[in-house]
Amino acid sequence: MRKMRENCPMIRWQCVFGLMLVLATASISLPVTARDDTVYYGIGGGEPISRPPSNRAATVRIAGDAAWNTDLMCGNFDMSLSVSRQLAGLEGSFQDLMGDVIEAATGAVASLPALVIQRVNPALYDLLQNGVLQASEEYHLARVSCEDLVGKMETAIDNDRWETVARGGWWGTQSEAGAEILETRERADTDGADSGVVWVGGARRGGRGQAPIEPVEDAAKAGYNLLLNRAPENTGSAAAICAGAAICQEWEAPQDFADWTVQVLGDKAIRTCAGCDKLAVQPGLGLAHEVTRLAAAIETELTTLVEDTDPPTADALEAVGGGPGMRLTRPVIEALREEDVNLQPQLITRLAGEMALARTMERAMIARRALLAGMDEPNVANVAVGREVVALEVAELEREIDHLLYEMEVRQRVATSMPAALLSRQQLRSQVLQVEPVPPSGLRDGAVPR
Repeated sequence: MRKMRENCPMIRWQCVFGLMLVLATASISLPVTARDDTVYYGIGGGEPISRPPSNRAATVRIAGDAAWNTDLMCGNFDMSLSVSRQLAGLEGSFQDLMGDVIEAATGAVASLPALVIQRVNPALYDLLQNGVLQASEEYHLARVSCEDLVGKMETAIDNDRWETVARGGWWGTQSEAGAEILETRERADTDGADSGVVWVGGARRGGRGQAPIEPVEDAAKAGYNLLLNRAPENTGSAAAICAGAAICQEWEAPQDFADWTVQVLGDKAIRTCAGCDKLAVQPGLGLAHEVTRLAAAIETELTTLVEDTDPPTADALEAVGGGPGMRLTRPVIEALREEDVNLQPQLITRLAGEMALARTMERAMIARRALLAGMDEPNVANVAVGREVVALEVAELEREIDHLLYEMEVRQRVATSMPAALLSRQQLRSQVLQVEPVPPSGLRDGAVPR
């Protein structure tokens, strides 16, 4: 009996060891998918933002006469018709007075020249003369009313403000040339509008035979060059003089940067010439479209990198990174290689989306600064309506940035709420050791009682 009791501690230690082994086995045998799904929902799902509304590579430019033809509107009225109708007593305030003498005056006017009428019937001549003057005055007052209305419409329709700038600039050149003012006034509506607007680099744009004014593209190219201390109208590559500048590392030439900016924000093609298509509009696709496009390209490269067994090179890591501000390292790729095969594609998609988002954000901030620099180009700054248009696009770009950040935050909160809670409860339940009750034994202290 004593020997059995001395062996009891050994039995107890074996029981404890067995219990620990059971617990360890239980923890090891937890469902892998439960833990993996917790990670999946914990990071906010497979993509950092929602899909963009359009998956098209680019938008089309739609033209339309969205402006009044104010250059010829008020000048098309026939002054001689207005005066003759008033003298005939058909229109105007002169009709009541002329009604009393029209029958007598008609024959005299038809058969005699004005000088003879003045000698034969001075009173009739004065009456007719006053009628002509009054009719002319009413015509001019009506035209002034038309021009006042046109002036009000010019403040309501942006394109007409461009025409006002074109006519004003043409007036200035005619004044310097010593032109006759009345002739200049008659030609201003057509020749002035056809002369276009002095735009980036001092070139005239928007007039007849000229390239259209494209505020976003023109300001983007000017800002690109100004940030690199080049002439605003330069169209050449900046690779040779880049010297590590972020803007030319992302886009080698001004046109490349302008194309990206127009794809995101859209643009307008504006003309001031008489009879031209005044306005054509190209809508932008937004930053979300750019994130999705980049994410697809990065995901392809990242999948190839993870499936490969060789150590990733620096160039390969740079290709799948989020730009200079967020590079991927070799341990990240190795960690992805060690992940469960069921979860690995989702993690790759998520990582590619975040790298695309980081790269797009960096490009957007560069574009914002370049557009602000383009607004300070002297000729752009001199045209108030042009500066206002570019400022609106800068504000739109800032709203796009805020929208992406807000959407990412909301998506993170939504994706990690209920699914993560359910998976967490499932994991806790699986970790609880279910111990079945042991039936009572006939042994007492390891021995059969007497």
